[in-house]
Amino acid sequence: MLLLEFLFCRTGFVIACIGSAVGMEIFNDANRPVYVAVDENDSVMGYAFCIKKKQPFSTNMVPFDSLFIDDLCVDQNIRGKHVGQKIFEHVKEEAKKMGCYEVTLNVWEGNDTARRFYEKMGMVPKETQMEFILK
Repeated sequence: MLLLEFLFCRTGFVIACIGSAVGMEIFNDANRPVYVAVDENDSVMGYAFCIKKKQPFSTNMVPFDSLFIDDLCVDQNIRGKHVGQKIFEHVKEEAKKMGCYEVTLNVWEGNDTARRFYEKMGMVPKETQMEFILK
């Protein structure tokens, strides 16, 4: 079993990845939690950037909170070792603690590997976004 420690990260490697100005804005916002998985040597194995959102965007529905996974990434050298699953499970538990009704995310059309992973985690399609490219 992999030794994972989940951190509510406010500093460190992720800021360097996304730029310090944007990073500080994200890490100072309690509605944008970031969860980082590290191994026993404190090497980063993966992370999830999340955003707590008020739902729905319609006035004819009862409002509720949702935790949106903006980005979930696992180091490509350790994929297939259930790190992504453990991060996803941790995000679900944190969402429950936050009083959220659901966990949502977007997956690009054609990213079949990610889609299969999320379906294996129990996720189901909620809506389809369509586009028309203007040339």
